[in-house]
Amino acid sequence: MNRSTVRSGVVAVAALLALFPATAMAATPTAASAAPAKASVATAYHHHRIHARGVVVTGYGRPLHVRSGAGTSYRTTGTLRSGHKVYLTCKKNGTSVHGNHVWYRLAGHHGRYVSAHYVRVPARSSLPWC
Repeated sequence: MNRSTVRSGVVAVAALLALFPATAMAATPTAASAAPAKASVATAYHHHRIHARGVVVTGYGRPLHVRSGAGTSYRTTGTLRSGHKVYLTCKKNGTSVHGNHVWYRLAGHHGRYVSAHYVRVPARSSLPWC
């Protein structure tokens, strides 16, 4: 092969990498890709990934208010019964509820939040911050 052919090939590969960087990187074997990937669960309603599953615990049969934002001043968009399983995408600081400022974003509810004070999440679960 002569230099111009090699140069044309290099230019063509560089152009493809510029157009499809994710595909090119996924096809390149690395040590990180040798490990099995964790399966992520996605909801049918929203593009956010589910990071944890929790259980609503309100006590005395009271409903948990689902709100449009991370705080008690946001409007109530629904309620959940004690014992109801919820899927969570992330956590956010908001209004304090019994000393707890953390609120969880519900998966599949388009930006709906519940107070973390009333949701029990397994200790091994790690929710990212919104």
